[in-house]
Amino acid sequence: MKTKTAKRDVRAILLALLVFALAGLLAVSAFAQDVAVPPADRNATQAVIGDQLEAFRSGDHARAYSHAAPGIKSYFDTVDKFIAMVAKGYGPVYAPQDYTFGRNTVIDGEVYQEVIITDHQGKQWQAVYTLQRQEDGSWKITGVKINPHRGASV
Repeated sequence: MKTKTAKRDVRAILLALLVFALAGLLAVSAFAQDVAVPPADRNATQAVIGDQLEAFRSGDHARAYSHAAPGIKSYFDTVDKFIAMVAKGYGPVYAPQDYTFGRNTVIDGEVYQEVIITDHQGKQWQAVYTLQRQEDGSWKITGVKINPHRGASV
């Protein structure tokens, strides 16, 4: 039984990584559109991302999970599964030394927000978050694409 559960968990992680990668491909091309995010939405989405990063940093996994969109939660139906995926596939996001917000844009109501993350070894990463406004008006994270940072903020 444990083997089937482990295989199912691995499949869920791989599927989520694929979803995040596809979201990232869209995110990279999104900045070419360069449509300004309204200031109130920019502040709200940056607050969500910042709070999730701070929650990861402080070990408050339930709080970090609370910022995930329903689609992400459908793949990772527990905090532990979500945290395992983030820790394994998104180390700099899970344990940032420092971060700074870069450019952002909005396409079809979805916000793309660049975050430059510095890990504990001093290496910089470009993370592009996607967020969607929920029916209750809150913003939730729908995906993250992370790559080594190559110079100035894009």
